[in-house]
Amino acid sequence: MIDITIGVVAVAAVLALSLTMPLGIFNAKLTDAFLYISPAPDFTPTTFTIKNTGSVDLTDNEINSLVRQLNNAGAAHILILDNYSRSTTRAYNWPNNVHVTSSRGQDFLKEYPNSLQLFELNSDNGNYRSFSLASADNSILTLLNSNKSFSKVSDTDEQRFFNFAIRPGLLPNITAQQALNGDIIRSLVADKIVFIQVSPGNRYERFYVAESLEQDYQTYVEMQALAVETIVQDLDLEPLPMVVIVLLLLSAYFTAFFLLQVFNTNGILLFEGTQLAIALLLSYLLFVSFQLVFPFGELFLTQLIALLQFLISERRRESQIMSSRTAKLQTRLNQRMLPGSFLQAEDPWKNLHVFIDQHLNMQRSILLDRVAQDHRLVAIHSLNCTIEDIEERRRDFQRAPYSDALQTQRPHRIGEGKSYFKNATRSEIEYIVPLVFAGDVLGFWALTVEPDEQWNANIFEQNLISFSRELAELLYHRSKFVERTTKENRWLRQVVNLNYAVKEHRELDSAIELLERRLGLLQNVFNRNTSALALYNLFGQVLTSNQKMDKIANALDLKIFTMSAHDLLVELTGEQSANIKRLMLQITLHQRTVEWPISSPKLESDYILRVLPIERENNRNDDMSPFLLAGILFEFVDVHSVQQVVERKRELHQYYFNKLEADFTTIRQVTEELAEVTGTQHQHYLKQLRSTLDKASRLSVTVERMLELQQHSSEIIPANPARLITNRVRKLVKTPESKVVKFDYEWPDVIPLVMVSLEPFRQLLDAILNLLVKDVDTDAGVIKVAMNACVYEDSCRRTQILFTNNGYGVPQERLDSLRELTNFELFNEGSELFTIIYLGRQIEDWGAQLELSTELGKGFQIKLLLPTFDADLNDRERPAQ
Repeated sequence: MIDITIGVVAVAAVLALSLTMPLGIFNAKLTDAFLYISPAPDFTPTTFTIKNTGSVDLTDNEINSLVRQLNNAGAAHILILDNYSRSTTRAYNWPNNVHVTSSRGQDFLKEYPNSLQLFELNSDNGNYRSFSLASADNSILTLLNSNKSFSKVSDTDEQRFFNFAIRPGLLPNITAQQALNGDIIRSLVADKIVFIQVSPGNRYERFYVAESLEQDYQTYVEMQALAVETIVQDLDLEPLPMVVIVLLLLSAYFTAFFLLQVFNTNGILLFEGTQLAIALLLSYLLFVSFQLVFPFGELFLTQLIALLQFLISERRRESQIMSSRTAKLQTRLNQRMLPGSFLQAEDPWKNLHVFIDQHLNMQRSILLDRVAQDHRLVAIHSLNCTIEDIEERRRDFQRAPYSDALQTQRPHRIGEGKSYFKNATRSEIEYIVPLVFAGDVLGFWALTVEPDEQWNANIFEQNLISFSRELAELLYHRSKFVERTTKENRWLRQVVNLNYAVKEHRELDSAIELLERRLGLLQNVFNRNTSALALYNLFGQVLTSNQKMDKIANALDLKIFTMSAHDLLVELTGEQSANIKRLMLQITLHQRTVEWPISSPKLESDYILRVLPIERENNRNDDMSPFLLAGILFEFVDVHSVQQVVERKRELHQYYFNKLEADFTTIRQVTEELAEVTGTQHQHYLKQLRSTLDKASRLSVTVERMLELQQHSSEIIPANPARLITNRVRKLVKTPESKVVKFDYEWPDVIPLVMVSLEPFRQLLDAILNLLVKDVDTDAGVIKVAMNACVYEDSCRRTQILFTNNGYGVPQERLDSLRELTNFELFNEGSELFTIIYLGRQIEDWGAQLELSTELGKGFQIKLLLPTFDADLNDRERPAQ
């Protein structure tokens, strides 16, 4: 309804503006432009002009001579335009077809009422485009109607518009000198209206007409001749009837307004351009064929208003949609999906009050709201009491106890001897809690609680803080919702709202910022996931992947962003394409989860590949997608850490069983020998037996402690050094291709467990192995790794591992100079030798020791002394955990 009203008002305004201009809005200029390309109308002129091109007025004899010649040539009427500066009329005995008039118009007629009255030229902003003539007995209209050779012209004082297509400069004319010399051609003046210009042309007023004519300024006699031709030939310009214009503009406005809603931006431009081109062509055809003026300017302005109204209407509609979506987006991103009933409820306090009471078990509670733009409070809801139960009557939050709560910004406990509620018992504890959000005081919350034996004041006050923050935020969002709804519902604000777009964009920017934070958090969680993840859509195209997945893809030379899910599974699992297709069908249609073990020498760890479907949310109304699944997730679960835990437990158990087996063997031997001995030897065997049993008991306790330690700590733990070394050798990828390095291992029969910090120890092993491999001097280099045999009976506290090679080595002076460097200087260097010296200092923190020696031309010798895990170690001798 508003759009229809605006359309009618717009058309009325356009018509009102059109009436203030000749031929409408800019239509006169348009007809002038048409003169460049339109032909002159085909007609027989009815006028003939004799111009005075001399410098003086024609004499009486010259005028009489011209009159005689014209009458002899058969002129129908002769109009003598007297000198503008002379006021005398000719008193000659002329025929009745000779008429005297003047270029002075009405002034001349008042002085000489018997003179012929010519057309009155009308000016509009300096342009002479129309003429008129009031009804009179002695006028040129009477003259025309009295001649049977001319068609009847109705007496009218209406405004008539010149048609400059007649081309005033092309009307037949000669100079007075030519006429006096006898050059008057009978065929040109017979039955014509002849104008005789008495005075020179430079003494007459000149009239501006149109730039498109050869002479844009015309003389008075030329304008009168043009007016006569326009009347006699019926070639005057006529605008369309007002009723037709009104219907045309209204239909054009509403047609454009409703059709614009169908097109996009390019369609709108094409529609408007086509419509204006058709209107321009129609204007030209009507002008040339029927001398009608099409309201092109009015139509153009109407279309412009329709376009602006459409854009405003679309902007208003988009603003409403955007506001709704922005509010919904902000609510979701704030992780606070407030139900519509809460935002729109007139009194949301009751539901909140009951909800809080279910968690805090309050005795009495009252919620107070702040009066807008004031420091007063008004009680709005109470629980288990009434408003009259408030002892404090002022309710001014700038006064105590409200100000005390605001000052501390936490629940304020009413002290003894004071009371906020009437008839408060000694068992009741009273609190005043401020409800503040973003520095804005929204209200206060007064409550009492009766503590029981398990009541904890600190915990209860922390709960009050949490609930007050949640409550304040909920009320803040609701107040903003109510404020925004009230403003948007004002009709004047909807019509005139210059600041609405700015406010809307700020809200959208806020929502986008929240969205970026949320997506950034989710992306960070996605990237920091311990598993490598890649998400594919149902068409097998990868949507996203995390950093661990990209690392695996680079290690395996896989282009996951150009590979389909099917191709990736074929590449990773080695299965036939037909089998993979069947499994993909099970995943997508039956929502099964499929797993494969993935292992490759190029990978640092072993993985379990889990391919599982990602279902859409049940509450999501997504009509755009026909699928029940959102995509397919590829998850590479790193089993290396799990394998390490299991392996360490297995090694610890194996070590424990080996020790127990040795203890049982000793017990059997001592028992057998104990039966055969007597005396003092008997006590010796008993002592040995007790020592063995004590050792086994301590071993059990220690192993139990280490198992518990592995569950809660990843620092110093028992590990199998032989397994760690062989694993690092297998993972060694920096061996030059031109060298074939052989590793020679010397392990004891029983490999002891050593106490190490795994990650630094792995880094140290990598540096040692890389240094020795690079340093070998032959194509068939050998690296020896030897470990000492720390048997059960030995009281060794360290396990020795010796690494040697036959290589180039470095000068001893070079090695000594490196030992003088600081840890910072060593850490900044990337070579293996620097790393070994740096880590050799670090491992001393957990009881290990590194000895490095070299000899030029003989290679390196690296000795590691690692603390041994043994039940005989006392706690004070054990490395720090």
